[in-house]
Amino acid sequence: MHTTNLWNKYHLLGKKIAFFLLILLLMPFVGYGQKNVQENDLKFSRRPFHFGINLGFNQSDFKIIHSDSFIYDDSIAGITAKSGPGFNLAVLMSVHLTKHLELRTLPGIAFQDKTLQYSIYDGTTVDKKIGQIFMEMPVHLKLKSDPIKDFKFYVFAGFKYGFDVAANSKARNAEDLVKLTKHDLAVDYGVGIEFHFPLFILSPEFKVTNSFKNTHAYDPFLRYSSVLQGLKNRTFFFGLNFEG
Repeated sequence: MHTTNLWNKYHLLGKKIAFFLLILLLMPFVGYGQKNVQENDLKFSRRPFHFGINLGFNQSDFKIIHSDSFIYDDSIAGITAKSGPGFNLAVLMSVHLTKHLELRTLPGIAFQDKTLQYSIYDGTTVDKKIGQIFMEMPVHLKLKSDPIKDFKFYVFAGFKYGFDVAANSKARNAEDLVKLTKHDLAVDYGVGIEFHFPLFILSPEFKVTNSFKNTHAYDPFLRYSSVLQGLKNRTFFFGLNFEG
């Protein structure tokens, strides 16, 4: 109950913060036309580094690894991972290594909502909703193209560490819970487009995240955990970067 209340509280607060930040960021630039990307890029590339903010939405679920107990379980017939919506808010810091290569990090917070659906042999289903609140620290290498008219394409890849502040691995009275650990490690990769404006760069981007660490806290004595050997986070992300 405590984890659910914490998730609801921060989920609502995060939505309000993201909405107002987006409005504040866009207001000063209303009425500006797009400038030639070569001129703007020269201004930004003169500095060794720059900063920005990232706002986005995600869709996430789990990759399920069944335990040996699942084969012999006489009540649970199947387990399905269902994706749910979430959102991200991060600070962007980027270092120019070369004309086409940047090293960047986006420390921030990510709210994710997932569901595990258990199919019971009597024909019923049981849904276990799982809310996660990650403090994230990704590190990416970003490779940019030469200017194409007024924009640039780019690709990026890297690694990400996440700390789930809503994890319940130490919860008591957990007979009906699926326990998760606090730490996560993942691979990030994606694509995006830079649009250069007079005062800032706007970059919509798509990102895929695949965890290679098991975040499930296995417990052979819990009904819904004993049939799981592992759970790995998978996330699809769309975001907007505002860089100044």
